[in-house]
Amino acid sequence: MLSPDLIEEGSDVLVYIDPRRKWVTRVVKGKVFGSDRGTFRMDDVIGKPFGTSVNTSMNVRAYVLKPLLIDYIERGFERRTQVIYPKDAGFIALILGIGPGSRVLEAGIGSGFMCSVIANIVRPNGKVYAYEIRPEFAEIARKNLARLGLDKYVEIKIRDLREGVDEKDLDAAILDLPDPWDVLDVVYRALKPSAPAVFFLPTVSQVEKLLEAIERHGGFVDARCFEILLREYQLVRGAIRPHTTMVGHTGYIMFVRKVLKD
Repeated sequence: MLSPDLIEEGSDVLVYIDPRRKWVTRVVKGKVFGSDRGTFRMDDVIGKPFGTSVNTSMNVRAYVLKPLLIDYIERGFERRTQVIYPKDAGFIALILGIGPGSRVLEAGIGSGFMCSVIANIVRPNGKVYAYEIRPEFAEIARKNLARLGLDKYVEIKIRDLREGVDEKDLDAAILDLPDPWDVLDVVYRALKPSAPAVFFLPTVSQVEKLLEAIERHGGFVDARCFEILLREYQLVRGAIRPHTTMVGHTGYIMFVRKVLKD
């Protein structure tokens, strides 16, 4: 078993030089890490604590850090699909009210970015039941989750959600599907009474169509819609200001809660 505090062969590390130069990589004995700011031998950091630094061949200092989940999402995961960005994923996890032990339905696992956030929250006794229609996407998600050891908290099923789900009395649901109005009954039957569901949608027309379907269905209340904008700041002494680019619109977050029908 790898040490949680020391860099060993097989450890994943974040090599950090500056905000633009950071990489998630695996430590391999005898391997040379290379960048546009020089190289260093991985043997030189094996056995040292995370957070240590090493000078590259160009005499540039590189820090070797323990990767966080956000590092894997931004720099380490394989990506083949559109993903839910961290700014949205964090807010979704909050409004779903999930925690350790929660059982969550996810539909449209994609590359597994949102799934990794949920699995990290519900462990060690919770479970994510992830439904994905495309087996190639499910395999990418499985590999990404396994890299963090989160795959044991996720059960991936290759199935169209319109065919129904096996689980009942779930604590929450997150759906990233183009046509969620077609599966409202499936979601309703899977959730506990009062449990929340979130739908992630890219366009206003989809939000409007979903809202109409929710109102016709009659099994959900407290419908709310959010859009999260994120602006990071450039940290240069004497010139602190917003970056010239920002993560603007990525999608709409539609929130509802299940109620018992009369």
